[in-house]
Amino acid sequence: MLRRLLAAAVLAMAVVATPLHAQPVTVTSVTPDRVSLTVYRAPYGRGAMNLRFLQGFALVTETRRIRLPRGAVVLRFEGVAEGIVPVSAIIDGLPGGTIEKNRDARLLSPASLVDGTLGRRITLTRTDKATGRAVSEEATIVAGPRPGVIVQTAAGIEALRCSGLPEQLGYVGVPAGLSSKPVLSVTTASPAAATVTVRLTYLASGFDWRASYVATLAPNGRALDLFAWMTLANGNDQGFPQAEVQAVAGRLNRVAVSAIPQEASALRLVCYPLGTTTSDLRASKFEPADPIEPANQIVVTAMRVMAPAAPPPPPPPPPPPPPENLGDLKLYRIPMPTTVAARAQKQVALLAQGSVPFERRYRRPVYPGQQLDAASTAIILMLKNEKTEGLGVPLPAGSTALYAQRAGERLLLGLGAITDRTVGEIFRLAAGVSSQVTVTQAKVAPHDPLRVTRAAPGSREAMLTVSNANPFAVRLDVPIGAAGQQIEAEAQDVDRIEGVVTWSPTLPPGGQAELRYRY
Repeated sequence: MLRRLLAAAVLAMAVVATPLHAQPVTVTSVTPDRVSLTVYRAPYGRGAMNLRFLQGFALVTETRRIRLPRGAVVLRFEGVAEGIVPVSAIIDGLPGGTIEKNRDARLLSPASLVDGTLGRRITLTRTDKATGRAVSEEATIVAGPRPGVIVQTAAGIEALRCSGLPEQLGYVGVPAGLSSKPVLSVTTASPAAATVTVRLTYLASGFDWRASYVATLAPNGRALDLFAWMTLANGNDQGFPQAEVQAVAGRLNRVAVSAIPQEASALRLVCYPLGTTTSDLRASKFEPADPIEPANQIVVTAMRVMAPAAPPPPPPPPPPPPPENLGDLKLYRIPMPTTVAARAQKQVALLAQGSVPFERRYRRPVYPGQQLDAASTAIILMLKNEKTEGLGVPLPAGSTALYAQRAGERLLLGLGAITDRTVGEIFRLAAGVSSQVTVTQAKVAPHDPLRVTRAAPGSREAMLTVSNANPFAVRLDVPIGAAGQQIEAEAQDVDRIEGVVTWSPTLPPGGQAELRYRY
């Protein structure tokens, strides 16, 4: 009797304990409730961005409201960025913590459907040659998806799409493990059923951003209006609607970590030997590539319509607040929710400053001893990034475009680029090229043997001659050599600007100036 009671007690305990050790329940979170996106630039990115080759990255923070049952749970986060770095994922808010993380890289595609249905029954629908009607029958996929799909029917084994007639595959359901969106799954153990707020944070590749400056000269020619765009690029197949977006300028230490590539390959069907099953049909120039849908004939007709004149563009939106300090980096925050679409670029206002004074100069960098004969110079506008000069904000690197208004038209004067400029630094806007202000340089032989003896061993001499053919005076900057290079000028004072010896003569109308230097 005692043994029966003990056995019954053990059995009861086993029955009670069984739910705790049952198979984990799968819970899927389809989309986040709120998303924050912080985009970091590519370290050496310049110029236009290629959506297929973005070298920046983003820190993505998603907030999701999830209902968890009691016990073991596999929580699936659908819709994460395709370029997610799984090892960087941090999950907060799970009562039982995180036991295991998995990046499910197999996406739903024609090839993955075939691969996941190997050895299983499907429905094969094709056109009967005799009647021209669609006929369906059961079949089994015995091989595929590469290099082709082999099916077994009641008539035998054959290759798909080798009959020359439209064929379709019908599946009972989606194979386990396939998803139409990238998935990050985690295993947890919830002590009780509850609705929790979970925050998922991860790094993802396939992002970048650029700054683009648009300057317009004032009618008086002494100041300009400066406007800047921030262009955000997302090369992932996932969009981020109404996201809180920030961008970080500056360079941070980074070790490259490869993201897991998606596996959503297309299906390419191959028939071999060619012509054995389609010799009685007209050869097709193109071969259908998707077994899910038949080839469709698409006819597009169009009619030319005289469209009314487009309305003038709306005024630019107000700029965001000033950048915030993030250590030695700068954080630019977009003040309103912004949609960053999949595989697209987005422009938002970054800066707007009016009536910024500038100084017009000419510039021609030279290498010591370089042979130049009346070389043209660049026209530049020099601006001081200070509050007293109408700016005084950190300026991230980007492209520049300078315009002028003439007779109601907007004319382009110059395109260029600037590097990161902090408060107090000088930056330059390209304003074209001048053949009126020229630079000539030639090597010369030393004319004073005693001075050569006193000079450093191996030193040489060069002569610079600058000319101004304009009917007005100009200021010219001639940087010589590289930063830190030893340059000794003769009988004239030269300055070091950003570490480079720079000669800056003021030339009167039709005037010239010369500089002899050793290097």
